[in-house]
Formats: sequence, C-alpha cells, structure tokens
Amino acid sequence: MPETNASEMQVKMLAELVGIPIDDAEVPEVANRFTSLMQELDRLRDLDLEGIEPVAIFPDTGE
Repeated sequence: MPETNASEMQVKMLAELVGIPIDDAEVPEVANRFTSLMQELDRLRDLDLEGIEPVAIFPDTGE
C-alpha cells in the first residue's frame, strides 16, 4: 500500500496550489483529516471489483 501520510508542508503546498487559505493553526488538523481520507481511498482501491459494471447515477433535478 502506498504511503498516505500527508505532512504539514505538503498540505500547505497543496492548499496554496488550489487557492484555499489555511491558517497555520489549522494545518495539523487538515493534514490529519487529509491523511484519513487518503487511507480510506486506499481501502477502496483494494476492493475486488472484477465483473462489476459501472452504474451512472444522476441526481433528480426536480425539473
């Protein structure tokens, strides 16, 4: 499984690249949450989806 721990420096750089302002005091919490999210995505990557067809789901727009 690939490394999914996000450093505070990586979070700052990513936030700057996408234009999201993050206070320095918030960086540790954002890094922790980002790491948790990436770990959950890794778990999805490990699922055996052989033979499962994709399904397009469109939200009801109420029109």
